[in-house]
Amino acid sequence: MFEEAGAWFWTHVVAALLIIWGDSNGTLEPAVDRFENMLGIQTELPPEEETPYPFEEESIDSTWILPSYPSDTLRTDNNE
Repeated sequence: MFEEAGAWFWTHVVAALLIIWGDSNGTLEPAVDRFENMLGIQTELPPEEETPYPFEEESIDSTWILPSYPSDTLRTDNNE
């Protein structure tokens, strides 16, 4: 059963397990950063900037969203 899987399959399984293990230990990101530095392709994220205008939380009046129905159009269970 395992012999038919091939070398590429098991290579991918081992690589996936190493990535999952490195991520759970917190060593994956530093290892990727070192690899990128070695290749010379590491990019730096731009510093976070504040928004040009502040967002303010406004209370929303949701009573206008639902239409009001006249009381005589409401269905009732009373058959009077």
